[in-house]
Amino acid sequence: MDLRALDLIAVFVQVVDSRSFRAAAKVLGMSKSTVSLKVAQLEDTLGARLLERTTRTLKLTEVGTAFYAQSQPALSQLHEAGQHVLDTRARPSGRLRIAMLFEPGQLLLSGILSEYLERYPEVHVDVELTDRYVDLVNEGFDVALRPGPLPDSSLKSLRFTMSGGLKLYASPAYLRRKGRLQRPEDLASHDCLVMSTKHQPAQWDFAQGRRKVAVRVKERMRVNSFVLLRDLAVAGHGITRLPESFARPAVRAGKLRSVLDAFAPPPVEWHALYPSARNLSPKVRAFLEVLEQRFLRAFDELASTA
Repeated sequence: MDLRALDLIAVFVQVVDSRSFRAAAKVLGMSKSTVSLKVAQLEDTLGARLLERTTRTLKLTEVGTAFYAQSQPALSQLHEAGQHVLDTRARPSGRLRIAMLFEPGQLLLSGILSEYLERYPEVHVDVELTDRYVDLVNEGFDVALRPGPLPDSSLKSLRFTMSGGLKLYASPAYLRRKGRLQRPEDLASHDCLVMSTKHQPAQWDFAQGRRKVAVRVKERMRVNSFVLLRDLAVAGHGITRLPESFARPAVRAGKLRSVLDAFAPPPVEWHALYPSARNLSPKVRAFLEVLEQRFLRAFDELASTA
């Protein structure tokens, strides 16, 4: 297959990834009509219809689904091969824009950014710590770090999983006053200090073997700060969930005790999101490499600083 055909395939894959001709045209810097024409030319070349088009929807045909499944990885490999050559010639430079939730950013980013800046002195970094989820493409961010499962998105992501998850803690004084818990359902009668930035009922999930338990807890307080949650729990105001490494100093000092240890919390996921793996700049690629090496270690380092 010649280079012209590869160009047509690349346009087709971008249309599928973008979920519309208009969005693909914007990414490719072409007109919508040109993108549509190239997909039609590819279909003519293959002698098969790849996409069903209506005024509102875009859907892969059975043949199109199979063709995309084989074409997308092949194009990615070709891009990575070319990008590797370019990366060996281009040193990371320019301005890198990063967004992260306020408190996790304060706690975790210092060591990560220090290592990144030491390695790549020609990069200038802008960090926005905010409790809103930024729009990477429209606001011009290169990377956003977010917790939890992700909704469907055309963004690419690098995932980090904290297998220990969030454990439950309370002060000895609170447990003497309210009594220890035997099972997750006992939380219904306890004061709970909830970490959340969303105005929705608080639910804590647990697992014991194959048994899954979801408990709607009674909120004594809802905040978006692990520091405040820890301090309130130490003061005896309720039960809270904290990263194990973050709670460890208070546990060692006898100020907090873990509860419901037999019930495992679900793993906590974090994602580093970026707009596209294609044409990924050296500064972003280098930052993602540092994240892979340092992000989970940053949680463990909290134990010595929290």
